[in-house]
Amino acid sequence: MSDESILYKEAMEQIDVLVEDVIQTCLEVADKSDFDRVWVMEKFRSRFNKAKRTKDYNESNWRMRL
Repeated sequence: MSDESILYKEAMEQIDVLVEDVIQTCLEVADKSDFDRVWVMEKFRSRFNKAKRTKDYNESNWRMRL
């Protein structure tokens, strides 16, 4: 396996962990606040997508930070 393949695999594993952590946090917020879990997940997704479109989080800034 090439170094690039190893780095890609490690990055994807880290992203999978991040996704699971975010989902778990959303579910905990929903349960703690007695909100509907689906509603919380939908609102998170909506806010995440909105944040991606803002000036501070656009793709060109992401590339510069890498």
